[in-house]
Amino acid sequence: MIRKIAAIILNYVSWKDTLEEVEVCKKKLGLQSQDIIVVDNYSPNESAENLEKESKDNFVFIRSSKNCGYAAGNNIGLKYAYENGYDYALVINNDIIVEDGSLLDKLVSVFEKDESVGAVSPDVYSPEGHLFNRDSVKPSFWDFTLGLLNYKRKGRKIADLGGYGYVYRPQGCCMMLKLSVVKAVDYMDETTFLYCEEFILAEKMSSLGYKCACCLETSIIHNHSKVVKSNIKLKKIISISNESFAYYLKKYRRFNALFVKICCVFNGLKIKVLEG
Repeated sequence: MIRKIAAIILNYVSWKDTLEEVEVCKKKLGLQSQDIIVVDNYSPNESAENLEKESKDNFVFIRSSKNCGYAAGNNIGLKYAYENGYDYALVINNDIIVEDGSLLDKLVSVFEKDESVGAVSPDVYSPEGHLFNRDSVKPSFWDFTLGLLNYKRKGRKIADLGGYGYVYRPQGCCMMLKLSVVKAVDYMDETTFLYCEEFILAEKMSSLGYKCACCLETSIIHNHSKVVKSNIKLKKIISISNESFAYYLKKYRRFNALFVKICCVFNGLKIKVLEG
């Protein structure tokens, strides 16, 4: 069975990194030029012009007419992929290091083993070798607040179901999505500008009975938040994150106003520790 796989790279400002990631998709993942979709999210620099110039016979280029955030930008690529007959889309940041040339096959194999899965991510490591939280457990109010540190530990534990395991959410920096499922949930929620997109997507998929998974047989390295940290000040990052977090907690988790406020306080503290 031939499986059509597209890669979607969302660009904002850092067009040189995006071009490097295009080469990763070709040389490491074996994708063809027509299978790589680059979306420029209305960058305020010369990104769009340079990417359009480089796109000829190298990748599909789409220029967004405005920047409505991460979810909206990726939706442009996801809709293009679905409308052009692709089965799966690998949403990948432009700061991802791929060492496993079989990454795509291993991610797709999870879908083939388990029809209930709508999204799959590999394990994600930092350049220093730190394994990021797999979010194997759906976080509770306690996990978002006083249990934050313990959640980081318990969120890494996964029951191996044969090379993969269920998790609460995919990793937005590198996640393969089954496009029929993405279409069924009406794509990613574009209300948020940045942050919490994967949590929300997981909830939308769960509402239709689909699960998220982590492929335990492969991994990638992520230079975490490279673009965000270089373009947005810490105070603004916290503000944007808490706005998205509050929306997710209210609409998708049905937390009351007091619980939302408390969770946002802890979220702000967490970001100061991690990004400060």
